[in-house]
Amino acid sequence: MAARRNESAASTCSTVAPMSISLVTVVAIMASGFGLTFWMSDRLRFEERIALGVVVGVLVTTVVTFVMFELVGMGWAALGVGLAVPAIIAVLGVRRRGPALRHEVASASHRLRLRSANSRSLRPFVAFSAVSLAVTTRILSLSYQTTSSGLSVGSLAVWGDWSAHAAYAGSFAYGNNRALQLPTAAGAGFRYHFLVDFFGSIFTVSGATLQQSLAISAWMLALALPPLLWCAVMRLTRSRLTAALTLLLFVLSGGIGLWYFARDVSRGGWEIVSTLPQTYARMPDEHIWLDNTISASLYAQRSTLMGLCVGFSALILVLASRPAWSRRGFIAAGLLLGVMGIGHAHTMLTALALGTLAMIVDRRREWLWFLAPIVVIGLPLAYAISPQTNSIRWMLGWMAPQSDENWAWFWLRNAGPFLPLFAAVALFGGASRRLRRMTTPLWLWFIVPNLISFHPSELNNTKYFLFWQLGGCLLISSWLSRAFAARSSGWTAPRRTVVQFAAVLSVLVMVSAGGLDTVRAMERTTAIPWVDTDDMAAARWLRAHTAADAVIVYGAHNTSAAAALGGRRAVSGYTGWTYDLGLPDWGTRFAAAATMLSGGPGTASAVARYGVDYVVIGPRERRDMGASDAYWDAHGDLVFRQGKYSIYRVS
Repeated sequence: MAARRNESAASTCSTVAPMSISLVTVVAIMASGFGLTFWMSDRLRFEERIALGVVVGVLVTTVVTFVMFELVGMGWAALGVGLAVPAIIAVLGVRRRGPALRHEVASASHRLRLRSANSRSLRPFVAFSAVSLAVTTRILSLSYQTTSSGLSVGSLAVWGDWSAHAAYAGSFAYGNNRALQLPTAAGAGFRYHFLVDFFGSIFTVSGATLQQSLAISAWMLALALPPLLWCAVMRLTRSRLTAALTLLLFVLSGGIGLWYFARDVSRGGWEIVSTLPQTYARMPDEHIWLDNTISASLYAQRSTLMGLCVGFSALILVLASRPAWSRRGFIAAGLLLGVMGIGHAHTMLTALALGTLAMIVDRRREWLWFLAPIVVIGLPLAYAISPQTNSIRWMLGWMAPQSDENWAWFWLRNAGPFLPLFAAVALFGGASRRLRRMTTPLWLWFIVPNLISFHPSELNNTKYFLFWQLGGCLLISSWLSRAFAARSSGWTAPRRTVVQFAAVLSVLVMVSAGGLDTVRAMERTTAIPWVDTDDMAAARWLRAHTAADAVIVYGAHNTSAAAALGGRRAVSGYTGWTYDLGLPDWGTRFAAAATMLSGGPGTASAVARYGVDYVVIGPRERRDMGASDAYWDAHGDLVFRQGKYSIYRVS
């Protein structure tokens, strides 16, 4: 018994130590980013520097570490330089603006002591940030859950998409992927926004597992997003109510899922709240596809999360610099967005389009300092990872024809009251003319994706709708704020009461589906089994006993620990990923994987063509791909077997 206690204590210590180092790394990145903001603008508020500091620290640390990774590979040398260079520049920035920092701290301290009713008080901002921190921490702590049978995941998005992200990050952490090959298609170039996954990989240097590294990196960015959005809206409107409503409407977005929740309650009673049976913002069976922002951007699309954070950061820098037309702020914003060429090209291209329009309207050359880094840095980077095949095609009505619904009814069901409210305020007024003018171009991000599909998978058009949703949340929130400004509205008391009641009801409907999905994401009972312990043992064996550039073949599915956590390149990953990245030979690769697993005719030539080193066979491979243990017993060397999983080295 004493021996078991000692073993348990040793295991706990071995887990705590790496996580402690990872948390120190997190703090170092945030602190460096805070100091770096002093080189970007002198007109930022203290709370803005803290929020921007997270994003700036992440980007600069990631870029410097990536350069070192290309030179020396992944390890303490790369991460050490990646942390040291931003830290040195940050210290110089803080020393340069020491008196200003003291003034900013004093101002923030004073505003924090003011009562919440005071328009200058920071208390509402701190309260919203604290709630966001708690929700984010809870959700991402459940991303991966160790069970007695293996590993479960906290949401369908992690189950489906994070397997690919784990393979991408693992190729940097364990696969020395300096040639930037796509881990899910050995030999092909990395045709994906890989920057956020490289950022996730750096925490493995401290000893964190790949799963922990993905959760930590997502947590940092998700932590920064709500304060950044709040600060950006405050810069635009100077209204805390508008900022709060914009934040709620955006992160808790959803359509008419409340109707289906009521239906589920009528069938199963209120007990279903403790284990919500489904998501309500995205319901494929009901042809509701416009997902909740948290589910789509915080869970699944890690690159979208990074893009949103950088976009809000750049917006704050531009708004802070615009009154004095300070070039530093415009250059810094442009540089942040330029890096998004390999971070999130959708944000970069959106900023390029809106910045060009702003320059035409303002007729100021300072906008060139913003646009130049995007054009010089961002466009070449985006071109380097652009798909090999062009998938742009007409798709009138987006998903409405596939749903057998007319366009208007389809969108009313998907967006709920959001669409008619946004259209009404944009056309007939109710918000400030400035905000209406700013958000009008964003209707193109709604109209064009309803006419054209830009990706092999039409569902990826939601990445464009996201910017339209953001503009609508801002405009609707501005109108709602005016509706609750009793003295400034000029309405009679009965009319004001009716309008305010309708406004509250509309807000509740618009955030209900996203709110339910957020509650569901915080429930441990909704976890989805992902991989078993034997599969994880196979992944550990691959990392420990094979060359970093080894190529494997497996069943091309998203529930393989060997493929997602093994850190090795595969002939073909899940076809939903390879198809969506525009690989011209995605079908050929999948067929070759099936041939090699089954030992069919042409196996030897396929092995030689793709340079296969190891064959992974598990239950899915045998069931779905006809994998033959007998063939590989005769033509390979069995190097690993545990439970129903076997790994063969190709002879």
